[in-house]
Amino acid sequence: MTATPSPAHVPVTSASGAAVERIRPLRAVMAAVMVLGPLLFITASLMSPYDMTEDKLSKLVGDIAANEGQEKAASWVWMAFGFVMIAATLLVCVYVMARSPKLGLTGLLLLAGGVTAASVTPSYDLITLAGLDKGVDQDTIVQILKGTDGLPMLMAVGIWFIGGIVLGSVVLGIGLLRSRSVPAWAAWVLIAAMPVNVAGWILGVTVLAYAGFALLAVAFGVLALDVARNGTGWVRAVS
Repeated sequence: MTATPSPAHVPVTSASGAAVERIRPLRAVMAAVMVLGPLLFITASLMSPYDMTEDKLSKLVGDIAANEGQEKAASWVWMAFGFVMIAATLLVCVYVMARSPKLGLTGLLLLAGGVTAASVTPSYDLITLAGLDKGVDQDTIVQILKGTDGLPMLMAVGIWFIGGIVLGSVVLGIGLLRSRSVPAWAAWVLIAAMPVNVAGWILGVTVLAYAGFALLAVAFGVLALDVARNGTGWVRAVS
């Protein structure tokens, strides 16, 4: 049994040739996951006690130390974001691969790969909380964070993450434009989403960082509506 892409909106057929509806509850769950991923980023960011574009580590650690309870609650949401966002990006990539296999696969390696890489690396939040829990002073925690940033493997992950989410969203958006499976404006929103987010981080403009994921939620939402009605377009074929 192999997985193969199928044209958009083509129903699965049984051995007798009769059309078979896919499981609608599963479609609804997939659609919800696609929308929830980007929204969890915004939620976790708003819950965090520090400015998400803060680049001064001493300020970041100080804000967390002054609001440990708030940071612990936000960390749970960040953890949920990691799991859900990986699933959301995988579903979007499968949707695009069913219509444009090469661009979908490239987007998978870039966007989904970047999101996954970021989710499995140590976060400032958890390192800071762990240090505070063990009575480590803030200056030492700051030095540990600086040392973490300087590790070559984490620097590589950071480059992959930033490059992956920017190029990945662009590639997937182009795939949607070519397939014409969704309105062109939704594809352009996807193309713009992550460049806007990264621009927010680089420029230190928090509203842009949030806007990037808001745009992503809109683009993913349009795809989610199609998935809820028709599935991803990817079916299993018996060979």
